[in-house]
Amino acid sequence: MIGSSIFWGSMWYPLRAVEAAGIPAALAGALCYGVPLIPLLPFLFIRRRQLQAGGWRMLLCGGALACCNILFAVAVVMGEVGIIILLFYLSPIWSTILERVFMKTPLIPVRWVGIGLALVGLMVLQGVGGRWPWPSNLAEWMGLGAGLCWAVALLTARMWSHITVLDKSIAQFGCALPVGLLVYVLLGDVAGPAGWPELGILIGAAPWIIAAAVIWVVPAMVLSLWGAGRLSPGRASILMTSEVVVGVGSAVWLAGEDLGWHKIVGGILIVSASLLETWQARREAQADAEGATT
Repeated sequence: MIGSSIFWGSMWYPLRAVEAAGIPAALAGALCYGVPLIPLLPFLFIRRRQLQAGGWRMLLCGGALACCNILFAVAVVMGEVGIIILLFYLSPIWSTILERVFMKTPLIPVRWVGIGLALVGLMVLQGVGGRWPWPSNLAEWMGLGAGLCWAVALLTARMWSHITVLDKSIAQFGCALPVGLLVYVLLGDVAGPAGWPELGILIGAAPWIIAAAVIWVVPAMVLSLWGAGRLSPGRASILMTSEVVVGVGSAVWLAGEDLGWHKIVGGILIVSASLLETWQARREAQADAEGATT
């Protein structure tokens, strides 16, 4: 899981390299996350019955993951990496709300504390320098939206656990390209020049697109799934928070971003909320397991 966090936390670097090669930010994510679908194409035929049986549930799960990846990819290219990553990690708020609405999970005091920590962290992170205590530009709203999509993906995975990891991966990468193209069209000139890049620009950016897919996206996904299958959900989630350290640290080192006190304090509060939510989820899972055995 530490290895996957290194890849996820540094994902911004190849994405920005693709944009520097002339590919608009909104299109860079679509291409980088669409390429991994190519080796999965045979499984579209092999698993066609399972995919069809999944129906709208499969599309919702895959679409939520795709939206999460695309929004996050565009956000870290357009915005400040450290801020985007921390906004993404506000996802425990959305997870708690979604579980309450769709699974009738009670909001016990621990969960209220987690929400409070996350909100205070947001206020510290954003509410300095005369800014309002919420996202201040499109990139930051997209980072926040990526966290919401991640919470939706986690909810669907919990509600429909019978859907296999392979089918989820096929659905995710299959949705990535159309979702990315839709975001590109909707953003228009906001995230880069309008229109499809010229062939020469695409050829020039191809090495970075392939590198982002092969060296970053695929290993990150494989290591995440491999680790998740061998570690308890709580331990895996705790280790995944190292992505914050990698992302913020690499942005300070390689992109020259400022590491202000608001990022440090806000980050500690937001990560604490995520860890608290993980701890509570593990307690509930253990309680369910003990109840099933008795």
